[in-house]
Amino acid sequence: MAGAVAASSVLLAGAVGCESPMDRIDRQTEQLLDETSEQLGPDTLSPREIAREHGPPDRADRQQQLREQPGTVNPAAEALEMEVIEEAEEAIDRLEGYADVDVDPYEMDLFEALRYSTGHSPEFKTAEEEYVLAALRLLMERHRWGPRFFNETSAELAALGDDGLYDTSIRLVNELRATQRLPYGGEVSARALAQATENLHHKVAGQGVQSAEIILDANIPLLRGAGHVAREDRIQAERDLIYAARQFERFRRQFLVSIAQDYLSLVVQQQGIENARRQLETLQEIERAQHSMVEAGRIPPFLAAQASQNTNFARDRLNQQLETFRVTAERFKVRIGMPIDQPLDIDVAVIDLPAPRARLDDAVRAAMAYRLDLQTRRDQLDDVRRALENARNQILGDLHLAGEVRLPTDRDKDRAGLQFQPDSSEMRASITYGLPLDREIERLSLREAQIRLERERRDYEQFRDSVAVDVRAAVRDIDRAMFSLQLQEEDIRIAERRQASIDAAPERADLRDRLDAVDDLLRALDQRDAARRDLQVAILEFLLETGQLRIDQDGMIRPPRGLEHDPDDEPDDDVLRPDALPGGPGGNPDDTRPEGVENASQSVYDSSRESDSADTGLHSREAGVSTPGRTTGVDSGIDHSVDSPDALPDPLNVGTFRDLRSGQ
Repeated sequence: MAGAVAASSVLLAGAVGCESPMDRIDRQTEQLLDETSEQLGPDTLSPREIAREHGPPDRADRQQQLREQPGTVNPAAEALEMEVIEEAEEAIDRLEGYADVDVDPYEMDLFEALRYSTGHSPEFKTAEEEYVLAALRLLMERHRWGPRFFNETSAELAALGDDGLYDTSIRLVNELRATQRLPYGGEVSARALAQATENLHHKVAGQGVQSAEIILDANIPLLRGAGHVAREDRIQAERDLIYAARQFERFRRQFLVSIAQDYLSLVVQQQGIENARRQLETLQEIERAQHSMVEAGRIPPFLAAQASQNTNFARDRLNQQLETFRVTAERFKVRIGMPIDQPLDIDVAVIDLPAPRARLDDAVRAAMAYRLDLQTRRDQLDDVRRALENARNQILGDLHLAGEVRLPTDRDKDRAGLQFQPDSSEMRASITYGLPLDREIERLSLREAQIRLERERRDYEQFRDSVAVDVRAAVRDIDRAMFSLQLQEEDIRIAERRQASIDAAPERADLRDRLDAVDDLLRALDQRDAARRDLQVAILEFLLETGQLRIDQDGMIRPPRGLEHDPDDEPDDDVLRPDALPGGPGGNPDDTRPEGVENASQSVYDSSRESDSADTGLHSREAGVSTPGRTTGVDSGIDHSVDSPDALPDPLNVGTFRDLRSGQ
């Protein structure tokens, strides 16, 4: 008996090896994920983190987990206490304090945003874990189809009564078993059975019994449950891992396009803030000019009041834009997994992909061939077809072939130990047939599988057609975005000429004309920036919808051949930068102003260039892309420091709000 137990321990130790079980699982999972991702092609990514070790919970956590009624914190209104803002000065100070940052901002361009999000985003980690779970499910299924070892030891105490006297005995049994599932149904097993019985009442005179036995048996189906249906769970688990790999890669592309869209929207918002600041500068210059003309008696006072009112409106809109940007930036941080209190310095340099020339039919054909989700839906339709064939197999009769071979020890010896006797071996073989008399549930399941196949076929065709519609829309979106960008650039040129005409002959334009010209230029600049963003997003969406977007393992976008950006072929104007300001580049170079009327736009543009005070917080680190400057401190980390005393003060400072309240 001791020898059998020792042999069992040796076999188990050999099966376990020196590697810890969890380390072995992690290694197998990583290897399986790498192999599966490589099957999808280059630039695919495997999850970087397989498992996370968690220590045991402390006693307080354990008690909280076991509570049948966890506590709820919900005090009554009278138990809550708040303080009221007594003066507007306090609100102004609080608003100004939102811009204060104590640490250096995290400098981030678009490519850094993509890289950071793949390493920290909770959304991305969840997608990685779904891929890992599919790999673990396959490893479990593969283990079921490998040789499996079991060892069971039992002890039995028996007492047999005879006229008040009891004969007691103890029986020990150890069974070591190995099983193996067959590829086309059935199972074979090998068992080593060792047992020993000792009489405790007559321990001295009684004789103990020891014996062992080796048993080989097999059970193989020939009709129902035979064939590929026996491997259905293994087949489906293998295919599910491929589906998970495709789903993760498709998600990775969608996610990074979405992150790029969010980042570009932040850039556009910053450009809108810059445009609004420049508009405010222009309106302040107009306001000062109007007040000078009122003092000179050239215009009535209500025109100066109207100019002051428009300046206040512009200041309020600017502050609303700043707050909107703060909220958007914080939500962006949450999405990419960055702490919301970490200041962020957004770089204006972004991608500048050229627009691809695409035919509708060619784009649809590319999507039919390359879209990973469409390939998965097509393969899942095959899964349903296979399920129908398996359902047909279940209505067959049961026909099983069974066999058994037993090799015992010497039956003439009570303490035979491991002395096996081949001459006393036993062999049995049998075949069993069961008539399919009750297959009503199986027939209903067959009909259900047929209906499911028809439904899945319709769903696939509908999804395929929806993909075609999305692809055609993506092609048209590129054309629409390019046309919109052309219109906005033309609107900027029109607004420039209008502003230049007003600056050249201010006596011919009233205040309303000047204010409208400033508003129209601001709107044209904002819409141009948005149109540039929309064009880049449309190109990325086109690549995504046609299945031609590629992301390398570092999270960088790899455009197809022909769409690579040439850094030596930079556009004349800055990327997503309002450069057509009145009196600036694209303005009126031959501006002639009547004496005493200042060109506010020119002075503001010059001072902003000299002071580097444009309030967008953008630093271009790419050659050939210039940015108007930087300010930081908008809660997301944009610096509000102003390098020149001639530049516009920050609209969030106390003096600006006091001027707003006083109407000055």
